[in-house]
Amino acid sequence: MKEYDNSIRKWNEVYSGCKTEDLTGEQITVEPMFDTCLQMFAKECQTVIDFGCGTGDILFQCAEYGYLNYGLGIDRSDTGITFCKEMAKINHFKQLDFVVGDITYVSQMEDESFDGVILSNVLDVVPNDVAVNIYSELSRLIKPGGLLFLKLNPYLSKDGLKDYEYTNLQDNLYEKDGVLTLRQLDTLTWRKQYEQVYQEERYLEFIYPWQQGLNRLFLLRKKNCMKDSTLGETPKELA
Repeated sequence: MKEYDNSIRKWNEVYSGCKTEDLTGEQITVEPMFDTCLQMFAKECQTVIDFGCGTGDILFQCAEYGYLNYGLGIDRSDTGITFCKEMAKINHFKQLDFVVGDITYVSQMEDESFDGVILSNVLDVVPNDVAVNIYSELSRLIKPGGLLFLKLNPYLSKDGLKDYEYTNLQDNLYEKDGVLTLRQLDTLTWRKQYEQVYQEERYLEFIYPWQQGLNRLFLLRKKNCMKDSTLGETPKELA
């Protein structure tokens, strides 16, 4: 899908304006509920993948809590990853690696090799088939009892979609300026997708001042048994 491919160009442009900084003496924060939930995640996860890491902010924040032995950030944006590497070097996050890649990068990794996975605004901005693959592959990597930190954009009303000037591509996919921007699913549908594999530890809703609607955050614990690496049958809503 060309609108999805175009997103690399968009984010390269956005990240090109980011400036590195020394975080010594600073504490990375996002939003109080977000921060508390991330700290809960960090306390249990010594090895973490942040897939779609962007500029690495969440992984840096996770590392700041002091529990992380190894973190891997993956993103399709080479500009974003260059920024991450520079930030990690400046701030001496020696336990963090960053690579340019998509979901094929993790396909070679062993099952159940990470304590936790971060997916922040990823599954709801990619085509349906890509979302299925990302979900399956990353869930495969989480150890039984491990955690998935899943952040989603707000569910927008028809007026909200109009205010953002989003155009419907097909089904639940929306674009703006030729870039895939939203894969819209309501919260109940998300829950139905994950209940077979994950137990919901926390669910939070919170507002960003610059964004309409309620951001959604799930902290999910992987159950001890799974059918297979493809997570059994894929729910129709996810596909």
